[in-house]
Amino acid sequence: MLHKEREADLPGITFQAVARARKQRMLTELAERGLGDLGNPMLLFLLREREGRVSSQRELSDAMRISPASVAVSLKSLERGGYVEKLPGEADQRRKAVRLTGKGREAMETCLQIFRAVDRQMFAGFTPAEMEQVRVFQQRMLRNLRGGEATERMDGSC
Repeated sequence: MLHKEREADLPGITFQAVARARKQRMLTELAERGLGDLGNPMLLFLLREREGRVSSQRELSDAMRISPASVAVSLKSLERGGYVEKLPGEADQRRKAVRLTGKGREAMETCLQIFRAVDRQMFAGFTPAEMEQVRVFQQRMLRNLRGGEATERMDGSC
């Protein structure tokens, strides 16, 4: 009789559980540091990477692989919290430029500290070689799921 694979044995189930646990840990840490209102903190990282360039909501949604509506909601929350500001575009007044404020840069630095601490906790006991192996495997998984498309350095999901 063939062994029937249980759902709990599927690698994707474990992968999803790890992703949820990591996200929950980060959200808890953000809330404890008074940053529970960030919504999608990955937007801060993306805006920092694009500093000096005009970033429209469409460009941000494309880069993060989420809907423009989701970006709009997140940006509204970040703007209310004083983390980002929207400015009229130079060439097209309808196209809003989005950029980090000083408060947004400070929050992004705190997020970075939290993400590093959570990752240290998550990878406790891993050797540097194992860490590199995990990174290579994750990039391969992304390429496989995206039909061979190259992976970005930062991919927008927290």
